[in-house]
Amino acid sequence: MADRFRDKRWRNFRRRADYAPQNVYRHRTHGWEYIPVHPFGDEPEVLARLGLRPEDCRTADAWWGIDGDATLLESGVVGTLPGPARLFAKPMPHADERWVYLVAVFDAPFVTRVEFEAVMVRFVEAGFPDATQFDWRVG
Repeated sequence: MADRFRDKRWRNFRRRADYAPQNVYRHRTHGWEYIPVHPFGDEPEVLARLGLRPEDCRTADAWWGIDGDATLLESGVVGTLPGPARLFAKPMPHADERWVYLVAVFDAPFVTRVEFEAVMVRFVEAGFPDATQFDWRVG
């Protein structure tokens, strides 16, 4: 059953990536695909185009496809997300796909792509997406 949900999440991510391939980023070291929902504070060209400053990037989320699975990686700086700097996962009981969202809270003035990608590595080192702590099941 878990594979069925994983496949659905992966197809959901692929639809997003295929719809707007120009918006797909690749992790600079590992090549994982992800689709930012918000800009990063260390992207001067993007910020200039949007009329933003680095300090406006206090949150940055992205859809992340990895190893035939997908998640939303939410991130923000201390004060915009509750609690201290940390990483955690939270189940999202979407009936059709059973997402597990990943969350990173940074002790920084804004979210950078460099730090965001570093957190992706930390989640993989913790076992994402295959470890049991990332396998959310109902009942």
